[in-house]
Amino acid sequence: MKTIQRISVTTQVIDSIKDSILNGTYPVGSKLPAEVRLCEMLSVSRSTVREAIRSLQAEGYVQIISGKGAFVRDNQSHEYEAIRSWFIEVAPTLKDTTEVREALETLQVRMAVKRGTEEELDRLKEIHRLFVEENKENNVAALASLDEQFHTQICQMAHNPLLTKINVLLAMELKRYRLMSISVKISSDNTIREHELILNALEEREAQKAAAYMLAHLGSSLADINKVLEGQT
Repeated sequence: MKTIQRISVTTQVIDSIKDSILNGTYPVGSKLPAEVRLCEMLSVSRSTVREAIRSLQAEGYVQIISGKGAFVRDNQSHEYEAIRSWFIEVAPTLKDTTEVREALETLQVRMAVKRGTEEELDRLKEIHRLFVEENKENNVAALASLDEQFHTQICQMAHNPLLTKINVLLAMELKRYRLMSISVKISSDNTIREHELILNALEEREAQKAAAYMLAHLGSSLADINKVLEGQT
């Protein structure tokens, strides 16, 4: 039998803050909550929070500015070869993931056409507007977060609790993929056009069109990755 691994409280705090950074809760450039607030949020001592922040600084996730606090840094390598190497490593699973997304997300968008409210559609439009704005600055962390929000909002518009639970699991699996994929500028540019088509179909209440555009969007994302793998972009 394998021995039981005891994870220190500090390690758990580090992982919790790191997850919040990677999922976009605290985007690049934003300030983390003050030490006292983090203690309250995580139910740990101040010394534990300080140790965790120092470790995150050493890993390059945060920058501590004297008198101001800890700010999120962009520690991801967005160099083309680094991105390409990562995609080569995970390529065998990307096709499997895309196949699952094609089945789930076309279903979600069809249901969203029928069940989504105007208020929910307005929220989707706002997410898309923010994506367009962040793309001008090529803010990779924000773009990855907004892409996740766009697809999650469509799932919520389907008003199906089981789909929502599945989407949470899928979104967790896709976090790193989204960050790396969106680092390739052609991918974020294409995403804008493709999201607009999906949005328009939702607004027109055209389920067949919405599903077709979603399918094309997911296929386009995989095609962009294949271009990176082949060194074409």
